[in-house]
Amino acid sequence: MVTDKVHLARETTDSNPQCAVCGESLLSGPHMSVVVPMFKSEDHIPGVVEYVTTLSRAIPGGIRATFVIDGSPENERYILPRLLETLPFPAQIVRLSRNFGVGPALHAALTHCGGCATVVFGSDLQEPYELFVDFSHRILVNGTDVALGQRASRDDPFTMRLFASFYWWINRKFLANDTPKGGFDVFGVSERARDALVSLPELNTNITSQLQWIGFDRVYVPFHRRARQSGKSTWSMKRKVKLFADSIYGFTGAPVALITFLGVLSLGVFGTLSMLTLVGSLMNLIEVPGYATLLLVSATGHSATILACGIIGGYVYRTFENSKSRPRYVIAEIITPKSFGIAGTVDEVS
Repeated sequence: MVTDKVHLARETTDSNPQCAVCGESLLSGPHMSVVVPMFKSEDHIPGVVEYVTTLSRAIPGGIRATFVIDGSPENERYILPRLLETLPFPAQIVRLSRNFGVGPALHAALTHCGGCATVVFGSDLQEPYELFVDFSHRILVNGTDVALGQRASRDDPFTMRLFASFYWWINRKFLANDTPKGGFDVFGVSERARDALVSLPELNTNITSQLQWIGFDRVYVPFHRRARQSGKSTWSMKRKVKLFADSIYGFTGAPVALITFLGVLSLGVFGTLSMLTLVGSLMNLIEVPGYATLLLVSATGHSATILACGIIGGYVYRTFENSKSRPRYVIAEIITPKSFGIAGTVDEVS
């Protein structure tokens, strides 16, 4: 369990080791980038700034922050630019042209954040900042490529915990058998792991499953997920169901294997039923010939066919979406003050 990891930063500062990624001194400047997606997060801005400031002071060399505004209907696009030059850490803004979802938004930010390592967390701040100090130590000092925050416990509503438990059970059984029971949420990646992650071009996918798919040395760091400090989660049931479907369709062929198994099972059941019906008919044991059998076979067969069409249709739809080669996101602007190291405003699609 993550407790107080600030001592890691102090030890790093005292010994002044070299960055495991680039080989330079960790005190030479920010080696760590922080990515925070913003969607309906206007009220969270003061808390996020304070949180990132505390994190920057705890990590040797400080951090650089990238705020990605995912087509939010609130005023983040007006408030954050006015704060950039006043922040005690270098920061930039990546604003998307509309709401593309958290996965594409993170890909957009990760593509433009730079740094030897990057950590990602939400604006609701449900993780202790010491977790990310731990991430920075593991990546920048120990040379780990992927650090994942394992939810050892959580202060979430019962229905949310129930859905999460089911989702991560499916993940562990069919996608990655080393996934911890509590699942993981936030993450940190080295430069090469980040580059591998943003190079994946597919649409309608799940970034957490992508993190497991790319491989590299990874470590799970347990932590206690706190209750939301303010606001209401925009992570609706519709979004959760889509994420679940994207995970299944994008990273396992288990549904197709299940259809094949059901087809073989149905063949055996219906074959046996047909033999029994034939024997019963020859022995005059069926008063209404064919009625029960026809009804049973018709209802079961139609249900299985509809289910199979739905599952296969999910794969066909995602294949069609990727065949159009549309970008995952469209960037409206990137605001990078001189303090961040890269100046200018850019329009971009990717």
